[in-house]
Amino acid sequence: GECSAFKERFMECLRRSGYESAACRQSAMAYLECRMDRRCFVLFSSFLLRQLMANEPLEKLGFKDLINEKSEEKPEKS
Repeated sequence: GECSAFKERFMECLRRSGYESAACRQSAMAYLECRMDRRCFVLFSSFLLRQLMANEPLEKLGFKDLINEKSEEKPEKS
């Protein structure tokens, strides 16, 4: 699928860290972002379309601290 590379990076991180999910939050967030960003639709019963994953704010998914880090890393435009 479209997000398989993100999933594989996340799974590799889990294997390297002895399945400590806290060590892989960055790759978990990237994988979830991919799933939410991709408008993967499936045809069902000739009329129903749905997304791969419903969009949810990453803050609600427990990544607020990582989002703050991301925005702090971006240099200010002058």
